[in-house]
Amino acid sequence: MIQALPLAPSGRCRLPGIGIILNRNAGKKRAFRGQIGEKLAFVLGDPGSLKETSSIDEIDDVAKTFLDREIDILGIGGGDGSNHYTLSTFIKIYKERPLPRVAFLCGGTHNAHAYSIGVKGKPEKLLEKIMRKYHTKERFDVTRRKVLRVDDGKGVHYGFSMATGFMYRFYRELHIRQDDSQLKVAGLLASWFGSWLTHGKKIREVFRLEPGKITVGGEPLPWEMNNGLSCSTMEKLGMGFTPYPRANETLQTFQVGAFKIKPRSFARIMWTFKGGGIPVHPDHFNDITDQVIVEAERPLSYVFDGEIYHGGPRLEIRTGPPVDILLI
Repeated sequence: MIQALPLAPSGRCRLPGIGIILNRNAGKKRAFRGQIGEKLAFVLGDPGSLKETSSIDEIDDVAKTFLDREIDILGIGGGDGSNHYTLSTFIKIYKERPLPRVAFLCGGTHNAHAYSIGVKGKPEKLLEKIMRKYHTKERFDVTRRKVLRVDDGKGVHYGFSMATGFMYRFYRELHIRQDDSQLKVAGLLASWFGSWLTHGKKIREVFRLEPGKITVGGEPLPWEMNNGLSCSTMEKLGMGFTPYPRANETLQTFQVGAFKIKPRSFARIMWTFKGGGIPVHPDHFNDITDQVIVEAERPLSYVFDGEIYHGGPRLEIRTGPPVDILLI
């Protein structure tokens, strides 16, 4: 769903209408840190409109500052995790007021959100494109996406893709290794595949079934056990996988996939996802909805846009507010 919209209605075409938030920790050991802030400030032409953060708590003050300035564009320098934390904070600070249009400037280890909408490039190059259009009053192509709202009993978070079960365990292992580069992701997938070939203990542990009730759109699934749930409003997941082709089918819904698969089905299902298809399997449920509730006997852990959370025994996932994202 793409629109061509004027950037600054009512004649508000001024530099204070752009605000950039840059995650100093994005990109891990890559060259993203350091000079990138200087490059973005140079392109922006106004260092005061660039705010660098090193912790989640600092985003709160940036959101309040940008709200007071009534910015037109919020540029986020970082990857999926940076987008997640920034939008979660801005939604809470802005409350019922409309969010500024968002620009994914990439630069993180994982940029699946940006890639899902066709945005690729270095942060300074993407910002140059924005600035050129902004100052010449050109119209921007904009895609409207809703976010997921996840209430885990301990807090409410906003983002684009979340998962429990074997998908959570995959990201948890990457976090334990403190390296979620594409090389390590590929290596971990390869180790899973090797364990699958030998019917090893590792793959059996990853796909273990756990008791829990999953309700989709008010209708409970007829399963007493499951080993994973995923929800997304973005089509792509990274590494060339497109497991959510219906994620943006309507502005009121997101795509949900639930699993109670055995390890031997893993490779076939992942191959289907790789091709952008939806697997047809008796132990795989897939549809679009506006609400998912997960109820378990124990506290649930999950991954949300690459970040790890530990909630209570009940997760409620709903369609969140819409976000207008620039197609740079």
